[in-house]
Amino acid sequence: MVIGIVGESGVGKSTATSFFQSKGAYIISADLIVKYVYQLPETKARIIKELGQEFLNQEDYTVNLLALRKYAFENYQFLSKLEQLIWPEMKKIIINEINQHKSETLVVLDCAVLFNAKLDYLVNKVLLIKSPRELQIKRIKARDHVTDYDAANLLNLQKSHLILDKKVDFVINNNRSLQDYLSQLTKLFKNLTKKPKK
Repeated sequence: MVIGIVGESGVGKSTATSFFQSKGAYIISADLIVKYVYQLPETKARIIKELGQEFLNQEDYTVNLLALRKYAFENYQFLSKLEQLIWPEMKKIIINEINQHKSETLVVLDCAVLFNAKLDYLVNKVLLIKSPRELQIKRIKARDHVTDYDAANLLNLQKSHLILDKKVDFVINNNRSLQDYLSQLTKLFKNLTKKPKK
């Protein structure tokens, strides 16, 4: 069973993947894969060619992910160009990971852009996680050490860009306590891993 997790930033996708990992699920994180892709020499060369050197850290010439992300907050065309540079390698790695581990009891693909990147064909089920906007902003600020303005900009960009209105199989609202959230995830885990009756 392969389940894809989608949702905007700050809804609790990382908490959900940590929970599933603690239950023995194999986790594939699109965010971690993207970070890896950014550090590949060929990616860096493409970024310099297409976007210039201002997005490199001057001390070690690695890609400055914070600068890229901050600029993408307010520039939709820039974000689209960035995706064209990064997604082909990201998709190749995700497809390979799923093919290698699809015999596991549960594989979790944490990928906010699952529908945007047309990767939903790889999963059996899709979980959409939702949260109130004020909670999302609070979590983004704590996680990324950014201002209310930057957190709100990220959410506004995702609202206009992220495809989340396609068919999903499960919806969890992470709008109460952590205990309540984990309780909902526990019910879902039992549902996903229960053995069919003979």
